[in-house]
Amino acid sequence: MIFHTIRQYENSRDDESFFFSYTDEPTFVGDGTNITVVEGRDATLTCKVENLHNYKVAWLRVDTQTILTIGPHVITKNHRVSVTRGDPRAWALTLRDARLADGGYYMCQINTEPMITQTHHLQVFDIVDSNSSSEVMVREGDNVSLHCAASGTPHPTIGWRREDLANIRVGLKNVTKWSGAWLNLTEVSREMNGAFLCIATNGVPPSVSKRILLHVLCKPTARAVHKMIGGYLGDSALLLCNVEAHPTPVVYWIHTDGNRIHNESKYQASVQSHGYKHIAMLRIINVSRDDIGSYNCHVENPLGSANDDITFYNSRTIMEYNS
Repeated sequence: MIFHTIRQYENSRDDESFFFSYTDEPTFVGDGTNITVVEGRDATLTCKVENLHNYKVAWLRVDTQTILTIGPHVITKNHRVSVTRGDPRAWALTLRDARLADGGYYMCQINTEPMITQTHHLQVFDIVDSNSSSEVMVREGDNVSLHCAASGTPHPTIGWRREDLANIRVGLKNVTKWSGAWLNLTEVSREMNGAFLCIATNGVPPSVSKRILLHVLCKPTARAVHKMIGGYLGDSALLLCNVEAHPTPVVYWIHTDGNRIHNESKYQASVQSHGYKHIAMLRIINVSRDDIGSYNCHVENPLGSANDDITFYNSRTIMEYNS
């Protein structure tokens, strides 16, 4: 029925278009393809042909017996369908804004006698996260469940892993991967802060994934990198404090005299952050005798506060004492 309709269409355009005799008959270059796209993106199926001569290439939807294109002409009334010719041998069928209903088999057909065909398969995935948005917040020590569902043709399965490939704590198990629509995390720790990937696949690459960022809210901890550090008068010194906290904490330093230190030409305080881990730094410029003493690294966020002390001493005095 499809073949007959194509012949009628072509004969109505050119009564002589089907009466050719060539030594080199048309052949397909390569095999049919399996293409996977996420719903809403464009999908392109490409059929390559050698020795086409004046024969015609048509694209058809197999399950509905629908003619989509013949040669460079779009036959269907679907405005999302187009055909392009980037490569002289290629006939690329594009479906813009792919929908789940577009998934299925498509046939590239050449009107030789007998006709030759090549079948291509299109999968359209839609990952639906019905329990959370792309970002989830949970307090440290609480439980949280991430849910991810996918639809497509054929129906995909769901798997989970961390973006950084670290272990996932599920119940009493530490695993690198987890299967199922639900990922139930118990007594979440700050180490689980980061991105989780929900991956949908049905065995035909590529897979489709959704990224869910898990924010584990935790109260601060502070620990001096070195509890004691020496320096020479006139030189510069750097005090370091390792901090863990989420949300990102406010960090400030207090000198032994009880005064809070502010950024100026004498002191330069800064913080480097990576996720829930932070490094608080205090650089002392042109060390003087007044700078000797104890420094307190103080951190706080809405969940609490923490601090630790660092003793800064005059290295020359220690050397003179030891001598």
